[in-house]
Amino acid sequence: MHYDILFQTSRFNLSEPKTYFINECCFGDDLAKWLVSKLPEVGVQPDEPYREDWGWEFHARAGGCRYYVGVGGLSDGDPADRNRGEFRIMFTKRRTVWDRLLGRKKLRPNEAILKAVETLLARELDFTKIHREQLGR
Repeated sequence: MHYDILFQTSRFNLSEPKTYFINECCFGDDLAKWLVSKLPEVGVQPDEPYREDWGWEFHARAGGCRYYVGVGGLSDGDPADRNRGEFRIMFTKRRTVWDRLLGRKKLRPNEAILKAVETLLARELDFTKIHREQLGR
């Protein structure tokens, strides 16, 4: 199981693919950098973000656990505000093979990292429609 936190803003780039993107649609690098700079304020220790073929990812530690955090964005397609769109922050808890086989240490809705990111997002006046999605079982 994993959880995603979604929100809308026009603060980050969704209109100009960069030369270092793996694919033209790999937006979210500036959001990933922003998150990495802010997460220590709420007790999360992030590593540096790196690119993937779908977006951006970084590792983080919170509450004694380790996580993969993915970041991506999709433009609304509004020609008047080309950077307006929805951003998705994806969370997966790192678990051992034994934990997976035995169904242990699954990501739970009250995990410290989820609450920390929601706290950061809620502080920003230009972030709207902040909500969670639960995926998997």
